[in-house]
Amino acid sequence: MRYCKKCLMPDTRPGIVFDENGVCAACNNFEKQKYTDWDARLKELEVLCDKYRGCNGKSYDCAIAASGGKDSIYQVYYMKEVMKMNPVLLSVGNYDWTDAGRKNLENIAEAFSVDLLYLQPNTRLSKLMARKTFEEFGSPAWYIDALIYAFPYRMTAQLGLKLLVYGENINYTYGGEHNYETPSARMQMANDVVKPIWNTLLEDGSVTEKEMDSARMMTLDEYDAAGLEAIYMSYYVPWDAHHNYEVAKRFGFRHMDHEHMREGALENYNHIDSSAYGLSGYIKYLKFGHAAATEMASRWIRAGHVTREEMIPLVKKHDKKLDQRMVDGYLQYTGMTPREFWRIMDKWYNRDLFYQDRDGVWHEKFEVGVGMVEGKRSILF
Repeated sequence: MRYCKKCLMPDTRPGIVFDENGVCAACNNFEKQKYTDWDARLKELEVLCDKYRGCNGKSYDCAIAASGGKDSIYQVYYMKEVMKMNPVLLSVGNYDWTDAGRKNLENIAEAFSVDLLYLQPNTRLSKLMARKTFEEFGSPAWYIDALIYAFPYRMTAQLGLKLLVYGENINYTYGGEHNYETPSARMQMANDVVKPIWNTLLEDGSVTEKEMDSARMMTLDEYDAAGLEAIYMSYYVPWDAHHNYEVAKRFGFRHMDHEHMREGALENYNHIDSSAYGLSGYIKYLKFGHAAATEMASRWIRAGHVTREEMIPLVKKHDKKLDQRMVDGYLQYTGMTPREFWRIMDKWYNRDLFYQDRDGVWHEKFEVGVGMVEGKRSILF
């Protein structure tokens, strides 16, 4: 286990690569923004918008995949206010909304005077999948993620629109297998967020293929046949999550400080729509030794808001914490007991990174910012 020399991302993140100087791809890609000709990129975006502006008369020019979060507010701001497009917003519901999440989604449509089409997930299926994908794959938000990826593409095509706008290319921005810069989101379904586990989910007959159809992503042949042009906004404008947050506040975005101070997070403005995201994010800690605190600290370090040294003790303190309110919400929704929950959690601990003491409590074998520590054991081992 190695840590990036610039940020605090370990090489256990799936697909991430380090260069010969021990710097991760996410840091190198962020640095490239300083040398990018953003004026030229903006002209490319203007040409693209001119291509589709007015393509449906007085109706929509494009669609934007929007959750109501800080990044989607930034996308709508840029396409509506700066590029003067007439977008329709496409969004998917959650199984455990926060108050801030609901209000942010309501606000985005009003703040920019745009229409929003919203898919309410199948409630029975949502509950079943929240439990099933957690137990079998350690991915409690898989079903919602699948809908988030599938619905905007399919609805854009059904509306007869061609241009679909997403925020960031997560593999390029944060490190992943498909680490190359591109304006096209045509291959977004291959970014490994929604793992291809369809056949396994259907095996026991608890869910039918028809029920799951709305979560099935468009194939490349279907994408091409529909004439879609899906893009990443992060290709055309400099992308900084904290800057997006500062812009979003000016249009009514609500953080969650007034509602709930989350355990395990360094801030209260990222992935605040639902507890499902928090639990999925925490399970990354079990599997890969990093979670929300590592990710946000690394973003701030890259942007120059903080230093690596400042963040090490904060990541040590927060990354290992599992938010109790998040657990309570998940248990209530799925009907799972605490004992069942922790039995399943035990399955997802990476034995190369953690060890269990005699009472079943897990401990790290690694030191944040350093890596594996030889002989690190609890006195209760």
